[in-house]
Amino acid sequence: MNSTLPRKGKENKSGGKASTENRTARFLLLTVVALSVGFFAGIRYQQSLPARSSPPPAVNHLPPALPVDQPIRPAPARFLPDTTHPDGKEFVVCGPIDLATFSSGRDLIYFDDPRVWFASDHAGNHEDDDHTIHRSLEEPLRRLVELAARRHAHIKIHGAYRPIGIHLIRSLHREGRAVDLTSEELSLEDLAKLCWQSGFDWVYYESTVKTGAHVHASVKRATSLSIPLSPATNSFYAATESGDE
Repeated sequence: MNSTLPRKGKENKSGGKASTENRTARFLLLTVVALSVGFFAGIRYQQSLPARSSPPPAVNHLPPALPVDQPIRPAPARFLPDTTHPDGKEFVVCGPIDLATFSSGRDLIYFDDPRVWFASDHAGNHEDDDHTIHRSLEEPLRRLVELAARRHAHIKIHGAYRPIGIHLIRSLHREGRAVDLTSEELSLEDLAKLCWQSGFDWVYYESTVKTGAHVHASVKRATSLSIPLSPATNSFYAATESGDE
């Protein structure tokens, strides 16, 4: 009797291949499950953590800027003719001019206010412009206008930026850092006090016959510009006596 026997070799090979594939599939499935469990467990852990507090806001230790109609200093008790406040040379208090590092395009601005009388607007000489000032002069000048307005007074500007003219060669007018002022409603003593309250760095009540009695007020260079003086400047001022005009 003839019978056909199964071929065990081929069956073993097929069964082994299927078993390997099943093991691989189970391994991949378990890997996916493990990664998924780990992922969701991580999310739950992060959610269980306390919320991080945001860093505290930066504290500004600088005093708030005063309104422009408020004085920044008390007025001196007296301001006599031909005296200055503070006492001392203008170039020492405000720093000397230095045309080597001065730039009219960078340092000068145009100032205007309808409450201010500008001499250059009423003169036939159009070379001078009393609206042109150094940018560091703007804040105290605006404050002066406001403080004067509170007294129902008006400011007159008789001289500001003067690159050439009647002023001394070392005058701060040559950088626009000085103004010559009067007021019809205020005495020159009261005007000088008001200039000091407004934040000018050096104020001079000048009662001279040559240029007429007025108040000369000036400022330092703007510190934010950080413009160094040329080497020759300090030696020049050390060898000469300063004048404000």
